Formats: sequence, C-alpha cells, structure tokens
Amino acid sequence: MSSGDRRDSHQSICRRTFLRRSAMGALGLALADGLLTRTSSHAGPAATTVRARSRVVLVRDNRVIEGSGKVHQPLLQEMLDRALTTLTGKRTIGDAWAQFVKPGDVVGLKLNANSVRQLRGSEQTAHFPALTRAILSGFDKAGIAEENVVVWERSDEELAATGLSIQKEPGALRALGTRASRRGSGGPGFSAESFPVGSKSSRVSRIASEMCSALINVPVLKDHGITGITGALKNHYGSIDNPSRYHGNHGTHPGVAEINAIPVIREKQRLVLFDALLGVYNGGPRWPRQYVWPYGGIFVGTDPVAMDAIALQILDEKRRSEGMGSLIPRAGSVKAAAALGLGTADRDQIDLIEVTIR
Repeated sequence: MSSGDRRDSHQSICRRTFLRRSAMGALGLALADGLLTRTSSHAGPAATTVRARSRVVLVRDNRVIEGSGKVHQPLLQEMLDRALTTLTGKRTIGDAWAQFVKPGDVVGLKLNANSVRQLRGSEQTAHFPALTRAILSGFDKAGIAEENVVVWERSDEELAATGLSIQKEPGALRALGTRASRRGSGGPGFSAESFPVGSKSSRVSRIASEMCSALINVPVLKDHGITGITGALKNHYGSIDNPSRYHGNHGTHPGVAEINAIPVIREKQRLVLFDALLGVYNGGPRWPRQYVWPYGGIFVGTDPVAMDAIALQILDEKRRSEGMGSLIPRAGSVKAAAALGLGTADRDQIDLIEVTIR
C-alpha cells in the first residue's frame, strides 16, 4: 500500500471520540455551551451539519514521538503537510503555505520555550528543532528563503534551551531572543512605542514590530497554574516587555486577551501551529517530567481563541483520565478573548477536523 493510500484509508473521525468530547460541553460553562462539529474529508456532504466560523485541523499519530522525546522526522513532516493542506484545501504544501506567507515576507516563528531549561540536555526538547525543520521545509516549497525566517522567543537563553542554535547574522536563518537573557538586556529589545493594554501598557518585541512582516504562533500544549492554559493566546506574554503585570485575575482584565488585541500582534499573526507532540497536563508553565506525556499531535488554524478552546479540551480529557479537576475555571482569558472579538470559544462555531494517520 502506498503512503498516500495509507493516509486516505486511515484518515477517520472516531464517533466514540466525538461522543466523549461532546460530554465536555458540561465543562465549558466558563466558555460556551454546545458541541464541537466534526467533519471528515472523505465523508459525504451530509456529514457537515454546521457551517463553522472557525476551523481547526488536528493531526495525530502515536508513532511520531516516543516517551523519551525522540521525534520521527519524516512522519512529522507528513503530519504537518497534511494538517496545512487540509486546513487550506490546497493540493500541495507549497500552495498551502502560500495562503499565509509570501516570498517577500520576513516570517517570525514565535516559539514558547518558557521553563524548557528544566528539560535541557534530554531528548524531550527534540520536538522544538524537529518542528522548526518541518516548517522550514514547507517554507522552501512556498518560496520563503531561510534568510527571511526568524525563530524567536523572549530570550536567547530560553531559545537555546530548546536545542536550537542562536544565530543573529543576516543572510541565513536567524534564531534569537528579544533579550540575551530572560531578565537581562542586549538583543533587539522592545518597541519605542508603548501600546495600551486595558488600563496598563506594554512594549512589543522589536522582532515582531520591526523585523518581521508576518508571524506564525507556535505554542505548546501545557496547563498553567494561573491562567489554566499556556497556549496560543498566552504565548504572546513572551512578546511583550512586562508580562508579570498581567497575572492577576487569572490573566484577565487586563491580561491575555488585551495583549492579543495589540495591533502589531493581531495584524501580523497569520497562523497558529500548535506543537502538541508532548503535552504537560499539570504543573505548567514548568515542564515537570512526571506530568509530561506524548500526545503525538499538531493542530493548525487561524483563530487563536478556538485553538485554545480545543487545547483546553485535550488537557481536560487527560486530567480527567488521571483523576484531576478541570482547568476551565481558571481559563477565563479564553472567554475574555472571545468577548474582545479575537475569535470564538463557542463549540457550535468550531469546526474540528481530526486526521489520524494511523
């Protein structure tokens, strides 16, 4: 059987999973009522019952990452390519990426390396460079040269902990932080302009505001002790100069939502690409090894609120299986972001397409 036939024969939407996840509506009182609508790329027209406003494509394969953290690169590439072609409806990965980035863009990949230093030196950081390589492969097919790509985080120190090499010189792929160290100076620094964030204000990394014309948000699948989730929305705490000011009220009023409404962030972000190869279901934003599990997934979409709603559901399912309580009571920032018009948290308005390679 060819790899293409194998993919088509194994892409499926599991009704048992649908029913199990539908039960999650009871947990969503802080977000919205309703169920997720699922569709399959090989199902007939009757399979789609609601025309969703926000689409999320989730691709999983239990072989892509081992418990040790070792990543199977060709399979990861296949998963990412399938996710993006399914999301866009394009036949080739080059055409799919061209929906979001153009050859004239300088593209910033905003990773989330918060507390990764706890895993430094182990294979459990391998998914960061592996996913970066898979993205760069797609960029090449879309005509995006590596010299026009910036992989970044809030500090060199944190980015280096992922296993990526710091490289700041133009003419090649750049990987760098806004500052040299988490609380230090050096590096590009922050914008001269200060942007209102509710009753407060923040400056934005110059990597986002000046160096890049397009942003790809690459969050990780983690819980958070204050905000419930470390996801697409909260990843931009690493894009501003004073994130510690926004941890009150579970990261709301002002907080996560208002930071994502900053024009530089909102207008330049083209895609959210969730790194869910490993997940952390308790103890985040750190990476306590006893709570790290190989989820083996990636999911993509353009609505960061919908993406975080799906991530919350995945994390809550895992926590339920471990006898733990829901994260949703702490995750008011997702509802707040929806209220600001940044996306939808309403499950009736999220079209989740699940692709299982195996």
